[in-house]
Amino acid sequence: MPRIPVEDELAIRELFARYYRALDTGDTEGYLDCYAADGEAREEGPGGIEYRKGREEIRKLVLRFHERPDFPGHQHLFANLIFEPDPEGRADRWVALSYAWATINRPPEPPFLHWCGHVRDTVVKEAGEWKIARKEIMGWGGEVLHRFARS
Repeated sequence: MPRIPVEDELAIRELFARYYRALDTGDTEGYLDCYAADGEAREEGPGGIEYRKGREEIRKLVLRFHERPDFPGHQHLFANLIFEPDPEGRADRWVALSYAWATINRPPEPPFLHWCGHVRDTVVKEAGEWKIARKEIMGWGGEVLHRFARS
């Protein structure tokens, strides 16, 4: 399997760090800048699947969080990145699989785990910069656990 060049891997890791920091600090424009102009976001949630395409539609998604008075204190983290070649063989794209979780920290109470799941990102290199072409945010269940016997 082809290996992502180290300099691209580091740039993509920084892209994800900037994405989560912008989300958690209320930086709507910084958040949107992480996406390609025609980027897509798909998020599973209690109300079903929300799908957005294009930065202005993705803005509506992030403002759901940035405009909530109880959102400050959230911290999203990611780990266990696995890079896979683009399934369509495009050289300017990679798929990144990761674990993600969110804590809520409101001192003096101790922080607590609010959510955990996994993310599938397709990233694209546009004008020399890596951007998110598609982000799929999913809970830890369903298809990802298909190898386990159902009880």
